[in-house]
Amino acid sequence: MPKTALRFSLILFILQANAQLSTDTLISVSGKIYSAKDSSVVAASILYEKLPYFDDMGMIATQADGTYSMPLVKGNTYNISITKTGFLKFDKEIVITGNGSDLSQSEDFYLPVDEVELIKLENLIFPSGRATISSESYNELDELATWMNDNPAIVIQLEGHTDFRGNATANMQLSEARVVAVKEYLVDQKVKKARILTRAFGGTEPLSRDDTPEAKALNRRVEVRVIRR
Repeated sequence: MPKTALRFSLILFILQANAQLSTDTLISVSGKIYSAKDSSVVAASILYEKLPYFDDMGMIATQADGTYSMPLVKGNTYNISITKTGFLKFDKEIVITGNGSDLSQSEDFYLPVDEVELIKLENLIFPSGRATISSESYNELDELATWMNDNPAIVIQLEGHTDFRGNATANMQLSEARVVAVKEYLVDQKVKKARILTRAFGGTEPLSRDDTPEAKALNRRVEVRVIRR
């Protein structure tokens, strides 16, 4: 196609697009963002995308009190994506209809809180002062491995703790050796290494400071923190 004809076609396309936009009815969609946990207001970022071709899209930030307002084209469906640190990503499709003859529409959104899940391995047993996993622990670790293999998106962090008494450096090394032993066991059960993080706390985070065998056993623990689902 000659350059002149190509340029003319492009200009015609732009004029037609502008003419179409000029006939579109804009609806002022407004509302508030809340936490789904306690209904407190949330200041967040909102991405809107017209479906199915994403030919009208944009991003806005709410006010500090969670309120927002955005002009969207009547008669279309939009996907609304809301992001905020500490909350799970929220997506919802809405149809822009307006409220009768009023060129406005109210939409409130409730964001689910990203609550970190912490699981204590109740039956994980190590001999005193050692990082060798006792055979009594295998069933619980096998269940953990099966759960991870059935849910391949999950990433966990193994967190090792000892009682706070004794040498702090030795306690830290022991807690690290224990979480590494658990990780190696899970890898042997076909869980990918990249999905298992480890962190050692030694005796810095005791659950009890009582000087009893029960309290010491309570402090010696490995916990599973779910980082991502």
